[in-house]
This record gives sequence, C-alpha cells and structure tokens, in this order.
Amino acid sequence: MFHEGLTLSACLLFSLNVFAAPFDTCPSKAYLFQSKPVQVYGLNLVTGESKLLQADTGTASNINGVGFDMDSRYIYGYDTTNKGLVRLGKDFKVEPLNVVGLPQEFTFYVGDVFNSVYYLYRKGQGLFSVDLTPLESDPTASLTFNQVSNNGSLTLTDFAFHPLNQLLYAVDNRTGVLHEINPSDGSTTLIGDTGVTGTFGAGYFDVNGNYYLSRNSDGAVFRIDLSDEMQIANGQVAAVKFADGPASGQNDGARCALAPLIDEDSQIDFGDAPDSYGTLLTNNGPRHQLDGVTYLGSGAPDGEQDGFTAPLSDQDTGYYDEDGVNFVTSMEPGLDSIVVVEASTSGYLSAWFDWNQDGDFADEGEQVFTDTLVEAGRQSLIYNVPVSAEIGNSWSRFRFSQQQGLGFDGGATSGEVEDHPILVTGEGATVRYFPSQTGYATLAYEDNWPYTADYDMNDVVIHYRVTEIVKQDKVVKSIIEGRLAAVGADYHNGFAIGLTGLARVDVNAATTRQYHNGVQLAASGLEQDSDQAIFIVADDVSTKKAEQCRYHRTTVDCTAPENFSFELHINLNDSPSADSLIAMPYDPFIFATPGYYHGEGLPFQPGRTWEVHLPDHPPTEKFDQVQLWNLGVDASNPDQGVYFKTANNLPWALLITEEWQWPLERIELLQAYPQFAEFAQSSGKKNAFWHLKHHAIPNRTFQNR
Repeated sequence: MFHEGLTLSACLLFSLNVFAAPFDTCPSKAYLFQSKPVQVYGLNLVTGESKLLQADTGTASNINGVGFDMDSRYIYGYDTTNKGLVRLGKDFKVEPLNVVGLPQEFTFYVGDVFNSVYYLYRKGQGLFSVDLTPLESDPTASLTFNQVSNNGSLTLTDFAFHPLNQLLYAVDNRTGVLHEINPSDGSTTLIGDTGVTGTFGAGYFDVNGNYYLSRNSDGAVFRIDLSDEMQIANGQVAAVKFADGPASGQNDGARCALAPLIDEDSQIDFGDAPDSYGTLLTNNGPRHQLDGVTYLGSGAPDGEQDGFTAPLSDQDTGYYDEDGVNFVTSMEPGLDSIVVVEASTSGYLSAWFDWNQDGDFADEGEQVFTDTLVEAGRQSLIYNVPVSAEIGNSWSRFRFSQQQGLGFDGGATSGEVEDHPILVTGEGATVRYFPSQTGYATLAYEDNWPYTADYDMNDVVIHYRVTEIVKQDKVVKSIIEGRLAAVGADYHNGFAIGLTGLARVDVNAATTRQYHNGVQLAASGLEQDSDQAIFIVADDVSTKKAEQCRYHRTTVDCTAPENFSFELHINLNDSPSADSLIAMPYDPFIFATPGYYHGEGLPFQPGRTWEVHLPDHPPTEKFDQVQLWNLGVDASNPDQGVYFKTANNLPWALLITEEWQWPLERIELLQAYPQFAEFAQSSGKKNAFWHLKHHAIPNRTFQNR
C-alpha cells in the first residue's frame, strides 16, 4: 500500500543544503493557503482583514492540510500534486520532506500538527500520523508515515488541535455537526450541531480554546466557544459569525494556537459600551481594522487590545477620537431627531439605539441606520425615536466602514466604531391611526372629471394609511404610507396630499422627508409654490406602473405585482395653526400632469390646475376655479360646500377603509357594485356595505393574486 523513497524535488533540495528558517516567534496571524500554485495570505481573525504574504512559494503545486508546529515553529503541509509532505518557514518557501511510506493512490486535504506530530485524515481511509522530531537534528531525516486508524467516516476539509485538551475538532461539511477526534486511536465523538454548513477549508484555535472556521464559498469566519469542557460535554457549540475573510475555491489554514489573537501594536478599533451590548472580544464585540482612511471624526482613531466597557473608555488610554457623532437635537418618543456625523471619506454607516433600555441592540426597530451612504465631511442625518422608546439613559452604537451588511457585533476590515450614551426625554406621546395600525384604506379615482365617461373608478387606485403622533392634544408628526395598486388611465395623472388647514410654513421642512420604495428622496415633495401645505407624491403615476402593461392591474391579462410604494414623514412646527389641521386621512387628490393632453371637454389643457378630490373636499389654491366649475355633469357648488359630485351624488373619488377590489377596465362602477347607486343617492345612509366582495358582480372586479 505504501511506497518508500525520496521525491525527486526533495533529493535536489537536500543536495543543495538549502533549508527553510523557522518563524522567529509564535505569530498571531492565521495563515491561509489558497490557489494553485499555492499562495499564502495572512488573515486577521479579529477583523477578517487579509494580506498576500507570499505569491511565490517556490512550487507549482497546491499545498493543503497545513498545520503550525509550536515546537519547531514551522508550518507543515501536504503537496497534493507531488503527493509528499513539505514544510515552510518564515519566508514561506516550500521545503519538501523525506517521508517513507506515503501512499500514492490518494491525496490528503486535512491535516494539523501538535507536539511535533503531523496528523493527516482522508475520508474512507482514516487517520494517519508522521513524527516530526527527527527533523530537530537533521532536516534531511527520513520520516515514517503511520496509520492511526481506518475510521474515515466523516466528511471533513480541515481539523485543528485544541491547545488545552490536545484533541482534534472538525465540523462535518454536510451536516454542520462538530466532532471530536482522539489522535491516539482515531475514535470520534459527536459533540453537537454548530448551526452552519459549508466547505470549511481552514480551521484554527486560539489560546483560550475558541475554534475558528473559514468557509470557502464566502470567506465568512465563524467562532465556536470550546473553552469550557462542560460546555463541550453538553453540546453547546453554536457557531457565531465572527468576521468576513476572503473567499476561495481552495482553502486551508494554519495558526500558532498559543499566540494572542491581537498583536501588541494593535491597529484595531473597539467599542466601549457596557459589555451587555457585546463590546469585548470574548463576546464578539464590534471591531474595525484601521486603514488610515476610513474613520469618524477629525482624526484617525488609535488601536486597542480590546473594548473598554463603560464607565471606562478608550479615551482614557489613547487620545480623543470618539468625536465623529454629535447629537444636536433632543430625543423624544414619537418625534424625529438629528445627528451630525463627520466622516473622513465616503462609506457606509450603520447605527443601533437601545430604545427599550434592556442592554442590547437586538430588538426590532433598534437598527436606526442601515448601510447609509455618507460622504466625506459633516452631514445631518434624521432618525425617528419610536413612540415606545423608554424615557431615560441608554446607549447607541455607530459603525462606519467600506463594508456593507455589518451587525452590531463582529469584525470589519475597515472603519471605526463609536459607542455613545443617549438620553430620551419628554412626557411621551399618543398615537392615532387611519384606518388602523396595520391596515390600509383604498383611494380610487376617476380621471374624466367633469364627465363620468366609463366611470370605472380605477384610473388611479392607492392603498393608503396615516399615523399621527400627538402631544398635548396637538399633532406634531404625521406618517403617511401608500402603495400604488392600479393605474387604469389613458391620461397622465399626478398624486398629492393636502394638509388642509395648514400653511406650508407650518411644516418643518428641515426634518420632513419622503421615501419611494424605501429610498429617501432628495426633496420631501412639499410644493414650494403653494402657500398651503401640499405634498406631491408623484407628478405622473403612469411612470410607476408595470412597463409591460398598458393598464396596470385593471385587466385580467395584467396581474403584475405592485411595484411602487411611498412614505412621508411630516414634522410640524410648534405653532397655533397646527390646531387647524383637518382629521385623517387629510386630502389625498389627483391632478393632471403638466404638459399632457387631458380630454376634449375642457376649455384648455389644464395641467396642475385640474384636480379631483374626495367628495365635498374643496380643491387647493392651484385649482382653476374660474374656468373649471360648471362643466359637464359636475354639480359642485362651492357656496354650499358641495364638491366633485354629480347631481345624483356620484363622486369622482372614493375612500374605502379597507383594501378593496376595484372594477376591471371599462366596467362601470355601478355594473360591478350595483348597490353603490343607492348608497350615493342616499348620501351613505343605505347600503353602507356596498363595497364588500360578496356584493360585487362576479368577474367584474380585479382579483388580487
């Protein structure tokens, strides 16, 4: 089964008397062996930062199954091309070894070294060992390859020695189960499920007994706490995402397990909130590799060995570098606040606030910013303090990096973390909803006003809801949310919301903002050439519909999903006129998009001066009240407070306090919902539930799928 003799490359090397020099110390870096020809990278397990250390190891082969021998201070590995053992010193140059009995019919990808014995594993073949002690006196010594056990049932791509109990540990790639291997006889013990799967080509230990796995597919580094024998015995071995390293199709790793994870000349920034927030390295606290470019504040931060838990701070040991985040407004439940962030360069900012004061950032709604792109310099960012926020002292965490997807803990290859105490003040707020906290009402418009035409009431359909924050019986903030449900119009229409009773100056323009599909717009939509408080959501809703359909969700052959949503956060100034705001749902309306044709029955093409509002809602100041009244079948009478209705009380806009099924294209509302006629003529006194599904004529309404 085994073949004796030196490899040709080994004979040539030894004849020249060229031998690798060992490492000077037990290095803290983890080493990654990748690619063919093999290249060696230094991986900082704490942050995930990696650097190419040696591109030319002197071989065209791939080296796998590597392990660091703490006695000789060499890295040993297996040459998968030449099927031989090698070692590498501090220059990372490959030195072939003379090993008797190495099999040539299969290769090895799993290996590690402990107490000057190199162990190799192959599925289906078992566990093997090579005693390295003869090399201490003679680098050309002949080494013997031995079989420890033929137990090769596990699917492994690496294993590593625990420095304290001197046992091997490995995760089965298929199942994610951690196994313990006794190197003396190859017996295995199932420990428990780590919760992660994948090809873990590199495994490492630290001096405290933590086991690290590097996953080939995405470079993710996981940590398993094996520092407590009782924890191992109980199978408490869940893997925690620790950092993001480099991905690779070929991956193997070695590390001196007795070295500290962090060098004395650390170039890593940590947080300093209380450790319940996961601040210290033992709790996977947030940390950033300092790159000298990406940081918060006026100057680059200094490096630290670990986090400082409050009331201690890294300010106590270094210089003042926690100056990148400044809270410039108070924090009151239900209201918006402003924080000024100073960045050294462009990058991504994420932040968490412990609103319920439970000592962590893990609760829903506590991530305030997520990968927010900020530019170099100072910028003001607006955030909402939830109504449920507890009044009192708490903590916040800001992380700035070139990376995206960071959590409130774990490593990062660039940037800085700043933890800051916060104070939530105020007397609390009450909340009002329309139609409910989680439900949506339906707005439906006919855009042929002042004519009924097809009267299918589906030209613009919007699902709509409002949340008001009230303090001392006054609305201080309004959140308006909506989804475009249908566009059945040939004309071009915009959609807007009027806060009737308020002037534009009553709106706090500095903090009011609008989002489309979750992305904040540069402008809030507050109409600048109106004295009234009017917000333009879309100048032309037809640009928001599914491109492949002439009509969006009003025909049986166009059932595309909704693809446009909006959200308005409107903050009101503290002024007496705030008492004049009309009740929810305010005044949502459509208007004619300027520059487009809008029908023959009008004296001109009106653009923004043409509007359709809910029945008996007056138009805005932009409406042309000189030329547009008393046309077609409209029976509006401003003197009597009658607006946008026919003589039979048929409106051009509907508000239904649930998500409603609107008529199909060219199906008149009265043909789809016959009970609506009596409802309108009775001013709502009869057939109040005309809009329910079971009152609709089958196959005449759009069915949400």
